[in-house]
Amino acid sequence: MRKIIYALSIICFIILFVAECRQRESEGKIEVQKFNRDSFLATNKTIHQADSMANITNATEAERQKTITSIKFDKEVYDFGQCNEGDVIKKTVEFTNTGKLPLVITQAYGSCGCTIPTYDKEPVQPGKKGKIEIEFNSANKPGANTKSVMVEANTNPPITTVVFSVKVNSKEKKGWFN
Repeated sequence: MRKIIYALSIICFIILFVAECRQRESEGKIEVQKFNRDSFLATNKTIHQADSMANITNATEAERQKTITSIKFDKEVYDFGQCNEGDVIKKTVEFTNTGKLPLVITQAYGSCGCTIPTYDKEPVQPGKKGKIEIEFNSANKPGANTKSVMVEANTNPPITTVVFSVKVNSKEKKGWFN
């Protein structure tokens, strides 16, 4: 008798479990919400960067060739020297427009939040030099650091990377509670 009750309770449990696990299709309505694309791009920096890259890659090659120029930096890796932890370093990096059309930087962004680039908004004429100011915040970055700045412009390739290195001397601990 005990075995029968035990077997029936297991069977009931399995039936309830299977009944709960079944998925029923609901007859819900699908609602498509529209949003203002421009306002969304203006408030979300990451989406703006991805959208601008999509526009560049979606352009036909013939269209791109009419508007591209070239950019040349003085070095592949810039050495920003040494600093103490917590210092903010500002360095200016120069580049040359080596193409035949005016060079227009659409945006520049750092590899992390500690690196902030600022660039000239005006087009750089062929053969002329332009500059990008790079600000590096060394807070909580002790040791050797290698960071980069991506420059998006009307060049081939559309994104050029500027790399810099800096050695950050760590703060000295003076006591137990510092």
